[in-house]
Amino acid sequence: MAAAGDSVMRRFGAAGALLVVLAGLAWAQVRSTFLIDDPVGRDVVQILSVAPLEVIVTRTNEVTAEISFNPDNALDNPQAKFTIDAAKLTTGIPLRDEHMRAASWFNVDQYPTITLELKEVKTQFKTAKLEPNVPVDVDMVGALTLRGVTKDVPLKLNLTLLPRTDDTAARLPGDLLRIVGSFDFHLSDFGLELDERSVLKIANRQQAQVWLLASTEPVPPPAG
Repeated sequence: MAAAGDSVMRRFGAAGALLVVLAGLAWAQVRSTFLIDDPVGRDVVQILSVAPLEVIVTRTNEVTAEISFNPDNALDNPQAKFTIDAAKLTTGIPLRDEHMRAASWFNVDQYPTITLELKEVKTQFKTAKLEPNVPVDVDMVGALTLRGVTKDVPLKLNLTLLPRTDDTAARLPGDLLRIVGSFDFHLSDFGLELDERSVLKIANRQQAQVWLLASTEPVPPPAG
């Protein structure tokens, strides 16, 4: 009887382990991974500085990212990390760009990238299902790393899931995720202090905006 009981328990144990594995696979299947790496450079990151004497718009079209989330609940532990090449940021004025990349400012030789990584969701809702072609607003907190310093910043994101169609395929392969977002940060939080003359031309508060398209499939390089 003991041997029979042991056999039954082993079968139940094996079945339980199988259920755990299947549950894990099911969880993995509901999460989607999207990539940002457009070789044509159509994504946009823009940083606005409004000071008494000057308005400066810094921008780049070169962004990479990997995003993982559950489309049935975008608030269920979403993960994403966005990276830009600090040396590719431009204000449209070459001399100003040189100053921006110098060791006294962004110091791109020592800190070649600027990253933003999602940390947590900040919303009263527990679920946010992404329906095809229906924009969803989400408030989050991100960790912004600039000049080797990491600070939390509040994020306002608008997400739209775009299933593959002939029209979307003309832009990028696979299903797409449209991301429109904004966040503010302060230069002083990252060790960039402005003197009395600088504050007339550069704002301590920087206003960042992003317009991005992520795809479930890698983007092939342009032909030729």
